[in-house]
Amino acid sequence: MKINTILSFSAIFLASVATAAMPDDPNKIDTCTKPGTVALTFDDGPGAYNDQLLALLARKKVKATFFVLGSMIAENAQQAGALKKILAGGHQLASHSYSHGNFDKMTEDQMRQEISSTSDIMFQNAGVRPAYMRAPEGNCGAVCTKVMTDLGLVISHWNVDTNDWRFTALAPQAATEQSMVEINKVIIQDSNPAIDSFILLEHEIHKFSVDLLAERVIDAITAKGYRFVTMEECVGKPSYLSGSTPPPVTPVDPVTPPSANTTAGTVAPVVPTATSAPSIVASSVAPSATSLAGASVKSQDNAAGFVRAGAWAMGLVAAAAYALF
Repeated sequence: MKINTILSFSAIFLASVATAAMPDDPNKIDTCTKPGTVALTFDDGPGAYNDQLLALLARKKVKATFFVLGSMIAENAQQAGALKKILAGGHQLASHSYSHGNFDKMTEDQMRQEISSTSDIMFQNAGVRPAYMRAPEGNCGAVCTKVMTDLGLVISHWNVDTNDWRFTALAPQAATEQSMVEINKVIIQDSNPAIDSFILLEHEIHKFSVDLLAERVIDAITAKGYRFVTMEECVGKPSYLSGSTPPPVTPVDPVTPPSANTTAGTVAPVVPTATSAPSIVASSVAPSATSLAGASVKSQDNAAGFVRAGAWAMGLVAAAAYALF
């Protein structure tokens, strides 16, 4: 009996280790092809602090990738205008869906509409259709993978996370310290620029992330010996789909950004209509009311971390049981 029990717990332990070490789906990109590089990515914008963030990136001479929401672009003229500013700074635009809904709870047509609507509004306001797509919360199972692969999109995940969304209730300095925990452990302490690379997840909609965390992240990773790149350079595939006409990169003077209530001279965002430019996909099914209105940006991208943590937790439980028996 004792031997059988030990063997059973040993099998559980080995299975949990294998799960934690199991390579990711090769269709889902979570690391760069070049060692010594870090793709700094910002989700959920363009937000109210985008000008400030662009000024910081210009001052630090860092290129980043912005995974934007179609609903945020449609929300007001300032956020729509941010797309051209992002491109002018030499950064990359990518898609994070329209409503931030859970793709694994959508039909194929709903997913395609989410992608298409975001592509349309980005094309009309910035002239680009993104080739890189990050599903909200990383929820992209077999059906989602098929849809994105069929559309020729790069399914963009990550392998290190600031977890900044978790700490918004804390004071800014405390939130920054907590958001640096995984960065310090995974990159600063345990990595080697000669062999490692990272896709780093942060959010631009949290004030402390832009005020304090972004610069802290950039300085620490640069000091470790890594070079910041866009997702295009990280992965080696073009940023935009055929037909995109991104404007030329122009020098961006990192001046103090205008106040959030400055609206003079802005132009209302172009929202896709039935007569808009050809979409990335053809679909007659619009996102459901619950996916558009109920899917909150506050639900953030942490699914992958829970999977890894769960696998190792299984291993620890099995090891403890082994010792007891």
